[in-house]
Amino acid sequence: MSFLESLVLSITMAADAMCVGASDGIKEYNIKITKCLVIALAFGFAQFLMPLIGYFVGFAIYEYIKVAIPWIAFSVLLLLGVKSIWEGIKKFKERKKQKEDEEKVGETIIKVKPFEIFVQSIATSIDALSVGFSLVGVLNVISEAIIVFVIIGIVTFLLTFLTTFFGKQIGKYVEKYAPFISGLIFVALAIKFLVDAIKLII
Repeated sequence: MSFLESLVLSITMAADAMCVGASDGIKEYNIKITKCLVIALAFGFAQFLMPLIGYFVGFAIYEYIKVAIPWIAFSVLLLLGVKSIWEGIKKFKERKKQKEDEEKVGETIIKVKPFEIFVQSIATSIDALSVGFSLVGVLNVISEAIIVFVIIGIVTFLLTFLTTFFGKQIGKYVEKYAPFISGLIFVALAIKFLVDAIKLII
């Protein structure tokens, strides 16, 4: 996997963390830079660790599933793409209702608690577990896999920090468009793996 492919995958996988980070930044409008760093570190580490776990699980049973690896990668990425787009549509509907509710209640100060940050980091990285599993046939060398997952973690950290810190300014754009963009990229990557799978048959 090239650096460019790793970067595109990293940005795509970071989309959920960016959305949640932006949401935290919007909720806690006077959020401190130290908390932004904590949130970004939690999300970045989770996005590094989860695919690594998924990869080693897949690596352990690689000999039994190597023929099906391209099909597994295609299925996982396609499902993630459709899921991301569907969630984007749901959030679009929810956003309108939430805005109406906020106008009725008025602005209140909300603090993002440490346990909430932990739960968010796990929730946004669950998909990364399956992505790591599906990349076993693509990243044949463990050292290469670790480098890719480190890149994913770093990109997630940087993008989450920015969206959390500038939540008020850019959060609305991230929450609107990120799920659709990441969904389309996941679908595009899925098609790439489908082509690879078909080539193996032909």
